[in-house]
Amino acid sequence: MGRGLPPPAGAMITRFLADTGPVHGQRETRRHSTAFLTQATSLNFALIVLNVDHRQRSSALQFDCLWDRASLRVCADGAANRLYDSLTESTRRTMLPDVISGDLDSIRGDVANFYSAEGVPLAKESEQETNDFEKCLRWIERRAAGKVDQLTVVAIGAFGGRLDQQMANLNTAYTHTGFRDFYLVSEHSVAFVLQPGLHEITPNPDAEDGTCGLVPLGGRCDGVRTTGLRWNLCGDRPLEFGSLISSSNRIVEPLVTVDTQSPLLWTTGIASSQSCAGAWLRGEEPR
Repeated sequence: MGRGLPPPAGAMITRFLADTGPVHGQRETRRHSTAFLTQATSLNFALIVLNVDHRQRSSALQFDCLWDRASLRVCADGAANRLYDSLTESTRRTMLPDVISGDLDSIRGDVANFYSAEGVPLAKESEQETNDFEKCLRWIERRAAGKVDQLTVVAIGAFGGRLDQQMANLNTAYTHTGFRDFYLVSEHSVAFVLQPGLHEITPNPDAEDGTCGLVPLGGRCDGVRTTGLRWNLCGDRPLEFGSLISSSNRIVEPLVTVDTQSPLLWTTGIASSQSCAGAWLRGEEPR
């Protein structure tokens, strides 16, 4: 955890003090679960496919299942090329997105013609002040018609490729706070922003490998306290760039709690296969 950063003198960064752990009291608790990654749940979510290869390696993540369970399916511009190329001719017509959105400078002509002929709208927005991801979110917000807070966003392909685009994806999740939840997903990781307050996180042992991190995005995060991790935080040292970042931590309990005073990114690793998932519950090291 926080490898490469000097530990504070005379103390362990990750010690856990039971008497300073999160205090539930009467505070509202936000609950999060990644069960949707591998099983049918009641979660109402819009799936956004970003223009990054989402089939790069064997993984416990099952794209087809996410697609089938989504209430809305949106391709961000060139992601339509990747979806089209990943499917056989017989399955392309069974996996049609609800819309292809963006400035549409990356979608190939043959792909655009195919989806147009199948009745898929091509929602072109030429302005360059926002990226294709944000244009997809605007389309979803219009479609949700005042019920955005009841809808979760799951963006697949959020990590991988160019670093500046990954940072832009993190900024998008950080700034779009109106949705119920906002998950960034790749073959290797899943991440979401915890708003200030108390959170209960139920990890998915069928998909996640037990590695985790807590990353301050918008600035210094004071008083972060956790339970359920190998190296719990007890609120005595702020998380911030240039000092401590809780990376390479481990989940050791089926329920994790995080108490934070500032927005904080929670991220976990996706197992390389379903047989490797849940190793943390069996006391094994992630593979």
